[in-house]
Amino acid sequence: MNDLKNAFHQFLKNPGFTAHPAKPSCRGGRAVAVLTLALGIGANTTVFAHPGSGIVVDRREQIYFVDTGQGIWKIDVSGRVSSHEGPAYHWMTIDHDDRLARTRWPGFQEPSTEIHRVGVNPTLLIASDFPLTTGRDGSLYYPGLGKDDLLRVFRLTPAGERSVLAILPSAIDGQPLKWLNGMATGPNDAIYFSENAAVRLITPQGEVLTVASNIAVSGCLPLPGASHRLGPFLRGLDVASDGTVYVAANGCGALLKITARGEVTPVLRTTSPWSPTGVAVSGDAVFVLEYLHTASGDRREWTPRVRKLSRGGDVKVLARIERAGDGTSRVGLAQATGPFIGSKAGDVIEVGGLKLCWCPPGRFQMGSPSGEAGRRADEAQVEVTLSKGFWAGKYEVTQGQWKREMGAIPGELIAGEGDDFPVYWVSFIEAEEYCRRLTERARASGELPVGWEFRLPTEAQWEYACRAGTTTPFSFGESLTKTQANFGKPYDGTPDGTPGAAAVRVGTYAANSWGLHDMHGNEFEWCRDWYHPRLPGGIDPDLGEIQGTPNRDGTYSRVRRGGAWTDDPKFCRSALRLRYEPPRRADHIGFRVVVVETGPQRPTGK
Repeated sequence: MNDLKNAFHQFLKNPGFTAHPAKPSCRGGRAVAVLTLALGIGANTTVFAHPGSGIVVDRREQIYFVDTGQGIWKIDVSGRVSSHEGPAYHWMTIDHDDRLARTRWPGFQEPSTEIHRVGVNPTLLIASDFPLTTGRDGSLYYPGLGKDDLLRVFRLTPAGERSVLAILPSAIDGQPLKWLNGMATGPNDAIYFSENAAVRLITPQGEVLTVASNIAVSGCLPLPGASHRLGPFLRGLDVASDGTVYVAANGCGALLKITARGEVTPVLRTTSPWSPTGVAVSGDAVFVLEYLHTASGDRREWTPRVRKLSRGGDVKVLARIERAGDGTSRVGLAQATGPFIGSKAGDVIEVGGLKLCWCPPGRFQMGSPSGEAGRRADEAQVEVTLSKGFWAGKYEVTQGQWKREMGAIPGELIAGEGDDFPVYWVSFIEAEEYCRRLTERARASGELPVGWEFRLPTEAQWEYACRAGTTTPFSFGESLTKTQANFGKPYDGTPDGTPGAAAVRVGTYAANSWGLHDMHGNEFEWCRDWYHPRLPGGIDPDLGEIQGTPNRDGTYSRVRRGGAWTDDPKFCRSALRLRYEPPRRADHIGFRVVVVETGPQRPTGK
């Protein structure tokens, strides 16, 4: 097999992809027309499965999307989700005016892929193995390999006439052309296509132009089990009327916006193992098909959902498909589970009476640089990757919130009293029990979906949320003043700093850039991790179950973070970490919760 074919199949053979045969379909007694395309691959070639990227919107704003291995779903204008006729294939386009509904399909020699015509008004065209698109004149465009091993883009008119729109070079920008992973029609009847790390277009005259190439996604978090060599792995795409391209960076869990000038910006992120595969643009709205893509290779876990990105950045889940115990698909509780993936840092939701801010997945340097004033020996920097986003409490847990779940506060309120003051005199053990009870109540009310829970943050989550993208000692910069936080003495020569007298109401001081208040000062906050002299690095570090170095008396300590009203501001730095024994309480130690995803629910049955 030639290099081009090998490159394409290597994409599909990445860990997490498994094999399955293509199957024709006939639902509800209606015949489905099939077009078999010759693409230069033998009839006995194995077809490798991967989550589909087919999603389209008709002129009535009805949405159709593929469910790999299961079929097609439809979302009508009222938001109702229902099963639609058609095969369980991968790519999809739409024939709005049914111009191709009665076209005489041309014959081919090799049955390597199939295109199904489904329904009328509109007609859906669903392909088993390769992308396709329809032009404004009703013509169908699709790729194919010739005997010379060069990749062609074919045009099939409603009259049944087939021609070659363009023969693509074997290499572009000095790099081998991998394959066409997605296709869409744009302004001026140009045909856009995506490669692994590039988007290009073909003019009606057959000229190939580059929209953007060598695309890299900042903070790329690869799919579970996928090689880092996969890169952004651009898949489905669509084009707005002004030439703006929206493309799914399947390998990095991001939706990219590419302007006509080639400027690339991530506009939507997902939390692993969710990842976008397809895009449809309609007016000011962008509809994104995403899959729960785990590394197990079990296609029953590849469940899709559709999210709508509106102008202004609002994100709404329109549909989520789940698997029943027998492996069949059913409509899931999209409204219960969808909102738990934030679209951008600082998004706010309320669950169980607590306001929460979204902290997206990403990488950061945990700890402090050697020259930072007030630095301690246990703050040596390490690189940390948080592969999953999480929700962090906008405020420290208050006395009112504590009493609602736990009853009386176990200590005299000598450092500030009131339902909107932070709770203190709370041990680590009691704080964990609060999280357990809150999780139970929020699930019972339907506010918290299965697979998510309230917890104390790990050290990495706490510092990541506190920094909110900053690298300075404080999220506010190089210094901290009494107008920014509730603490004791000045920091590193800052003149403003009088000793604090007590805790203050949560939210009294300004939030950091992710919407979180009192990350510096007010009350120290319990973290989930046991204290270790060295910071944990790597991917999703969690030392909640691994005891560290014992204290002199043989006990072990958990970590507290953030400083308090009693302290010098050097103890309020983003990197500062102190130990404290789990059963102990103090008037200057409270806590903040996070809501984290504990992993996909594996389907049962065969």
